[in-house]
Amino acid sequence: MGAALRNAIIGVIAGTLVAIGGAAKDAPYEGFKTKTFLRSPLIGAVVTPIIGAYAPNLPPLILALSTIAVERATVETYKLLRARSGQYIPAKFIYGEYGVPVS
Repeated sequence: MGAALRNAIIGVIAGTLVAIGGAAKDAPYEGFKTKTFLRSPLIGAVVTPIIGAYAPNLPPLILALSTIAVERATVETYKLLRARSGQYIPAKFIYGEYGVPVS
């Protein structure tokens, strides 16, 4: 197995763990969104081979943790830019605290 494929698999696993955590946290209040869930594993699969190419001797655990950090930074920056452009309203402002709709 090539290094890029191994790193992509690590990225998908790390991204899936992030997605599971996010779904567990948000789904009871906002509902489950497949598109949002799949975003983290996809970003992990893309980002991890890039990280691995620049740091080829990272242990798998450190690579996975680095992937989680880059994935979170990427997604949160994307959401911020969308919110500033007016194309996106964060769910916490739509659903309110504990899923109670904001009037």
